[in-house]
Amino acid sequence: MARPCSFCGVNAIFECPLCGRIVCERHYSATRGLCAGCIEALCDFCDKRLSIARCIYCGRLGCDVCLVQVDNVRRACRECLDRRALRLEEAWKSLEALKHLTLRMSRA
Repeated sequence: MARPCSFCGVNAIFECPLCGRIVCERHYSATRGLCAGCIEALCDFCDKRLSIARCIYCGRLGCDVCLVQVDNVRRACRECLDRRALRLEEAWKSLEALKHLTLRMSRA
């Protein structure tokens, strides 16, 4: 019995191993072994798992392993969090230097 493609409705011959969709040859990538929908929804970082959200800073798609939950709703990638932490650390150092300079000036 012919099964319709989940995307276009024509006779389908493949089943995506990741999501289980039944798809036609046009909507299946034999080289990647996935349907067109899963290829579009793959994590931009690991390219293995389906994405669940976008990084709130860079906007790339990420899976539950590659993204860090920032609060109840938002997630961020580790790269962006590392960059933000470095900028914050630099800002704190600058602030400390300014504080010491201000103290020295006020004592003079």
